[in-house]
Amino acid sequence: MDIWQILMTPFSLLLRTFCQVFNSYGVALILFTLIVKVILFPLSIKGKRSMIKSSILSGQVQEIQKRCGNDKERANQEIQKLYAESGTSMFGGCGWSFLPILILWPLYAIIRRPFKYLMMLSEAATTAVAAAVGWADFTPVGTNELLLAPMVNSGTLEAAKAAVTAAGGNPEGLFGLFPINFNFFGIDLSKVPNLMFWKSDLFTSGDVWGAVGLFLLPVISAGLSVVSMLVSQKTNQMSQNQPENKQQNNWMMILMGPVMSLWIGFALPAGMCIYWIANSAFMMIQEVIAGRMLKKDYEAAQREMEEQKRRSKEAEKERRRKSAEKKAAALAAGSKKQPKKEKSNIDVSASQEGLRKFARGRAYDPARYAVTPYHDPNGPARPKEEDQPLTEEEKKLLAESRPELAAAVERAEQQAAEAAADKAGEAAVDAEALMTADDPMIQAAEIAAAAEEAEDGYEEAYAPEDEEHQK
Repeated sequence: MDIWQILMTPFSLLLRTFCQVFNSYGVALILFTLIVKVILFPLSIKGKRSMIKSSILSGQVQEIQKRCGNDKERANQEIQKLYAESGTSMFGGCGWSFLPILILWPLYAIIRRPFKYLMMLSEAATTAVAAAVGWADFTPVGTNELLLAPMVNSGTLEAAKAAVTAAGGNPEGLFGLFPINFNFFGIDLSKVPNLMFWKSDLFTSGDVWGAVGLFLLPVISAGLSVVSMLVSQKTNQMSQNQPENKQQNNWMMILMGPVMSLWIGFALPAGMCIYWIANSAFMMIQEVIAGRMLKKDYEAAQREMEEQKRRSKEAEKERRRKSAEKKAAALAAGSKKQPKKEKSNIDVSASQEGLRKFARGRAYDPARYAVTPYHDPNGPARPKEEDQPLTEEEKKLLAESRPELAAAVERAEQQAAEAAADKAGEAAVDAEALMTADDPMIQAAEIAAAAEEAEDGYEEAYAPEDEEHQK
């Protein structure tokens, strides 16, 4: 035996035993699927528990991503640390769902080459069996062994055993030569279904049900795949509270299931369809049983997630309250009305352009506007500045927690509005006085500067009211 025959021994022995006991290849495949499901059921339960824990941690993961902003490296480190501390695998809930697909590969090898894996014959012995039953130009490639298997029946069995003995093989024993009954409700499971069944050899030879039955197996497999996915979502209570993007991904998985089933059904022998149909049927039963077994786990997880949402809302409210208090304290600290300062002597040389002494205006100040510091857009999240005006929500929070501070902020805003209005009035008076200037160039420059100053004063005085009106 080669290494692949040794690795396939558990699967081969199980399927061979069912074939010999029940004398039906289809029944053997169904029972084979059932045994595999029973063996993998504890791993499935473990995967579902891991998925429940991952769902509970999803809220904390979103908080980490929000806190780290664009710093993805730091976010990944904190998320890995969170999963490590909770003892949960990031992919523990997904692996169990791929196990039935992994079983397909050894099962496909066993179905495709029954003489090699079910009967443990060498290629020379298999070629000798083909010559004994009348297939002279046989080569052990592709699905030729599967086509050869129905030719070994009760009438040709003795001749086939003699050929195996002559080729140096052992036709008896645990993995001896035996006939396989591929007929399952009138359908030959050794054949490959044809999408255009009316053009198949079975249909043209008069075996209409054999051709139609082969065509229906992939269709039934795809339909049961969709139903099993829907049952899985219905019994999984955690999927009902998932975000919209994850629900869309689930629907994509539901659509991919039947597509895969159709591809397997029309590309591989019909025995694979029997396995896939049985797998979908047993999966629905498994999901119902698992849903009842994990009912308390689902309920505890939902309570934990609701508690996390409540704590998150309270923490956000507390953060906004503290931010509002800081802003209010900063506004209240500068609420005392400062005495009006006389206009400082500004260096008018910066306003001169050539012979025009006040080309940029008498009030031109090159240092009037501060330089905005550079902020990397791909860096960490930018903290909010405390000198921003309070929003309506922050004012409500402040009125609930610190009413005296809210009153101080309101007085400060009124004083600031009055000061800005006074400044705008003074600028307007200056502009009106400049209208009597004799020099047209000076008059135009100073009027522009005064208008700019009046516009700034108007914005300071009425911008909050305009913003409130827009809201």
